[in-house]
Formats: sequence, structure tokens, C-alpha cells
Amino acid sequence: MAEDAPAQAPVSAPAAVPTPAAAAAPAVTVKSEANDTTPAAPVKRERDDAAASEEAAMNAGSSEAGAKRGRFDRKGNHGGPRKDGAKGHWQQKKEERKAKGREHGRRGKPWEKKPKGPVDEEEAANAGSARPVKAEGEEGDGERRLPKKRAAVLVGYCGTGYSGMQIQTHGSRTIEGDLFAALIKAGAVSEENGADHRKVDVQRAARTDAGVHAAGNCISLKMILDPPVPAEFPDLTAYVNSFLPDQIRMWGFVRTMKSFQARTACDSRVYEYLLPSYCLLPPASDDPFAKTLDEVSPGWRDVVKTSAEFVNAAVPPAETDDGSVDPKARGEFERRRGWRVDEDTLRRFRELVAQPYKDRSVKRFMISLEVRDPAVYGDIEWISVRIHGQSFMLHQIRKMMSLAMLACRTGTNVALFNETFGPKRIHIPKAPPLGLLLEQPQFRTYNERARTMPKSGDEVREYVDFGKYEDQMHAFKVSWIYERLREVELETNTFHKWIRQIDCTATKAFAFLNTAGTIPDDALVTLTSKKYFGEEGKEGKAPEGGEDSDAEDAGLDMNSDVEG
Repeated sequence: MAEDAPAQAPVSAPAAVPTPAAAAAPAVTVKSEANDTTPAAPVKRERDDAAASEEAAMNAGSSEAGAKRGRFDRKGNHGGPRKDGAKGHWQQKKEERKAKGREHGRRGKPWEKKPKGPVDEEEAANAGSARPVKAEGEEGDGERRLPKKRAAVLVGYCGTGYSGMQIQTHGSRTIEGDLFAALIKAGAVSEENGADHRKVDVQRAARTDAGVHAAGNCISLKMILDPPVPAEFPDLTAYVNSFLPDQIRMWGFVRTMKSFQARTACDSRVYEYLLPSYCLLPPASDDPFAKTLDEVSPGWRDVVKTSAEFVNAAVPPAETDDGSVDPKARGEFERRRGWRVDEDTLRRFRELVAQPYKDRSVKRFMISLEVRDPAVYGDIEWISVRIHGQSFMLHQIRKMMSLAMLACRTGTNVALFNETFGPKRIHIPKAPPLGLLLEQPQFRTYNERARTMPKSGDEVREYVDFGKYEDQMHAFKVSWIYERLREVELETNTFHKWIRQIDCTATKAFAFLNTAGTIPDDALVTLTSKKYFGEEGKEGKAPEGGEDSDAEDAGLDMNSDVEG
């Protein structure tokens, strides 16, 4: 029966499931002696000489491959020395640079050729300098570059005709612009750095606006401290002043620490406000302001009766056909200018100004306030108020002086000043900016640090102090600043107009000026109460800029051309 069964084809044994390692390697089929093909175990494929020759021939036909082989060899060496002794791409370049240096007779930069011939004394003196020193009598603009050092420059100026203190790039005439140009001409700042003041890091202790004066101000910058100075000038300060107009003076300069910045190192500032003494005269008995005071402060006339006698003795000015006052009738102007403050009025003004400055409610710390003795400049008597504080808010000094003048001329109780530090808001008009000037910034913290820090070698640390220039600064104030104030007041009657505008105002916005020293509700400034600006009872939002905007704050002097 087995013989009758059909012949079956030989069945090969099932192949074993390849392992991951075996699957990764290609299977190689080998022939047995019986010509049976059976799969063999995977083996690692070796690169033979023929395959290597074929790959080299294929790569040689590509230019990119050739360049790549020059930079990176098969061993992963990137430009470094190869194991076979050949040199990488970057090492070859390095050897080429060295060879070029040897061709010029030196090692180093091939474009800097070694000078030929003997070196004279002048070249030896210029060794290590970026530019050669110009020999005596030699023409040319090349000079040795002198080192710059951080310094503080102390200056004073009359701001009339200038667009402020800070240097501008759009061509406006500024104090710093003229000073910087003078430093360049004197050699304290090189012409290369003169093209851009930021290269020498110009900073100022206090920035004043257009037309504002300063008897002392400080500017910090990096400057050349010992440039060549002609023999006819005693020092660099005198040489710089020769290039400045008379209304700008450089008092001196001191070398400072590298970290010194005039703006951040200044810890307090001293301002001075000058006002004509006739600003303390009370309003006339028939003025609208006086009639308002009679309602809110009945006893005010008894407090100011001494000075009121002078005011009430005035002759009414002539009127024109339309009822307006003749602008040419200046008799009252001249009469008020001739008035001299009495002891009682001056004492009351000093009590109002010299309030305790250590009160917790004071937002800006006042170090000292001083009312100096009156002084006559020309035919006007001026009272100087010296205000020394750490910092000041916008228009703070002008409002302080305005409140003091209004309180003095209306007999207001000194208790009002403590009330103003509370939550109640009142409107205080700004005093004219004409009398405000910066006397000097002070650097006590920096000077103390310079005194206590240990010194290295012969290092000298000077103090930033205006004390040794007090006499020069006072003479400059009298001849330039005070004289300019007097001329402007004679020409424009700035203070007189400001006082007259207040006296001609009939409003209870000034009801806080009373002998009780209290702030009534009629004097409060609210969002719906704008009586002072002719909008009584009108509902709505506060004007743009807030209740303390410049437009509202100038309510009594909307047409004034002077602004600070």
C-alpha cells in the first residue's frame, strides 16, 4: 500500500524565527555539496578592497565631496592633526599665515610692516600711542591721544536765551551745548568724541528748563584733565571760560570715582526764590478779593493794618473812555516798587515759611528753609528765600511760595499749613517762575564715601563741593541773574500783574485764607466744583490732565509768556 502512494516533494524544515540581532544582519545563502540551498546564520559583512576602490572612485567625481574631505577626514578630526600625519584645513591656513609673517621679517600681523632704518627719538616717544605727537612747529592734525578720566564740572549760568540745560541733537541752543563746544576747543574733549556727547557719558545733577538760571550746577563726564593750555591762561578752567559767553561760567572741575554720576550721586538740592517785597502787600479795601475775605475771614484787616494803610492810600489810576485802566498810567507800579517791608510783615512771612519740616505728613523732606534779609537791587527791594530739600515735585516750590505770600498778605493763621497736608484739596495758584533759580546741588553722601574709602598709592579723591566758589557765585548772581530779574520785572511787571489778577478775583476758592486757619467746604476742589474757572455747578468729568493740570494751574495767568 505504501508503494501505491504518490511521491511527495521533499519538505524543507521550517526556518527559525530570526532574532533582532540576526534580522539586522543580511542572511547569506551558501551551497551545500548536494546543491541544496539552506539559509545560513547571519554574519558581519566585511568591506573588501574592490568595494573600497569603487567608493573612492565615486566620491572623487564630486567637487563638494573633495572639499569636504579636505576639511573633515573619516576619523572625525575637524581640522586638527590627523593620525596619518597629514594636516587638516585649518592647520594648513595657520602655517600659511606664519609663512607670510616670516616673509615680512617678523611674526604677527602681515599688514603691519616693520619700519626700515633707524628709529629716531620722536618715534620712540610715540611708541604705544595711537597717533603720533605733533612736534613743536609741525603742521598737521595728528596728536597723541590723551587719557580720559571721570570728572565733575561745576558751572553757573543765566538761562535767558537758552532752550534749557540739557544738550539737544536737533540744533536748539542749550547750556550744555555751548559748554561741550568750549571743552572741545580747549582740548578737554577730543574731536572724535565731540561728534557724539554720549561717548563721554554726559550727565547733569539738575536739569533746568528754558530761561531758568542756576548759580551752581554739576555735570559729570569723561574728559581729558591735563590738555595743553596756552601760557597766558593760568589753568584749564580759565582756558575753557575764554570760549564761553559771559552768561555761562565754569567754576572748576574735580576728578571723581569711575562710578560717579551727577544725577544719581546728588542727594539734595538748594533752590532760591526771589520775590519783590511789595508782593506781601494786602489787597486794597475796594478790591473784589478783599470783599471776599471780609465774608470768610472778618478779622483779617486787623492783622495786616500796617501795610494796608500804604495800599489804601493809593490814587486810583486814570481810566480810558471805555472804562478800562490806562496802560500808560504806571504811577501805582512805581509807588509799590518804592515800598520797603516793615518788621511786622517780614516776621509774619518768616513764620509762615519756616514751618517744621520733620512732620510725618510731609511728602518731600525739607532740610532747611530760610528767609534772608531784604536787599535792594536797582529800585526794587527783593526778599530771598533759600529752600534746601532732598527732592521736589513738579511746581512744588512755586506753590509753596504762592501759599506763603497769599497767607502773609491776608493775615491767614499759620495753622493752615498743617491742614494742607491732609486729604482736603485746595487750589493754590503757581507763583511766577521768574524768581526761581537753582543755587547748587549737594553731594554729601558721595563726599563722605570718598573720605572714608581706603586709598591706593598716591590716589587723590577730591570732594564735589561749591564752597570754595561761593564768592564767585555770589558775584555772578548779582551781576547776571539778579540784574536780569530786575530788568524783566521792570519791563513786564510780572509779579505786579500776578498779584493784581488775584485781587480782582471774586470767588470763594480762596476761602481757606482766613484767620482761623481752617479749610471750609467752599474752598475744596472737586470734580463737580470748578467755581474758580467759571464753571460753577457744572456736572461732568475733570478736565484732561486732572485737577492739577497746567491749564487749570495757570488759571490766574493764562496769557503769561513766562513759564518754568
